[in-house]
Amino acid sequence: MRFKLLVLTMMAVMVIVACDSKERVKAPAHNPQAATPQQSLGNVHTILVKEVIQAKSYTYLFVAEGDKEYWIATAKQPLDVGMTLHYDQGLEMKDFTSKEVDRTFDSIFFVGQMRGTSSAAASAMGGKKSMELAKEISIEKVAGSISIAELYSNKADYEGKVVTVRGQVTKFNAGIMGRNWVHLQDGTKSGDAFDVTITTQAVVSKDDVVVFSGKVALDKDFGAGYMYGLIIEEAELSAES
Repeated sequence: MRFKLLVLTMMAVMVIVACDSKERVKAPAHNPQAATPQQSLGNVHTILVKEVIQAKSYTYLFVAEGDKEYWIATAKQPLDVGMTLHYDQGLEMKDFTSKEVDRTFDSIFFVGQMRGTSSAAASAMGGKKSMELAKEISIEKVAGSISIAELYSNKADYEGKVVTVRGQVTKFNAGIMGRNWVHLQDGTKSGDAFDVTITTQAVVSKDDVVVFSGKVALDKDFGAGYMYGLIIEEAELSAES
């Protein structure tokens, strides 16, 4: 069974690499074995994300595992600094050149399915404190809107309902899983929860003050191990800011 899982992982990673025509793997001339399977006791790796680089096809992560630090790459998804993730096997590429990020990695592990919880989700579910920093701001509500503190304090009441929030954009990631991802803060909080994540087709910029209306979902699982305790989905950007 373990051998079959290893073979499937290697095949999946090879497909990911082969499908992206903009990426090229430079194998050392003296070493024809450019790809080697990553070994781990129990074949389970637990990592802490220290840096994230988003490209068109991949998400590149600089991670820490115990006393080791290294780079991994996975199919593009909205991963954050501070997340704790788990994966099984990785396939190592030597001297991997990414034209999209204009960088050659001496060593990088390509990983298929990952499991974990975003820092925002952990905060919303009362777990590990979010790695997002609370901004010292005070954003006024607009007519019909609620504060982030009100949203988290009464999240069960808002589940499945459309809410309007006004806040400052603290992070924006575009084109991941067919949608854009926005983090908002308004200076209020409930417990450790002060940052709300929104999915939308609208495009905004960091530090913009915006108004979004969308449907609240709780314990949302997008697959690939990416889960949220609370998220506002399919949000529309209001002309009123």
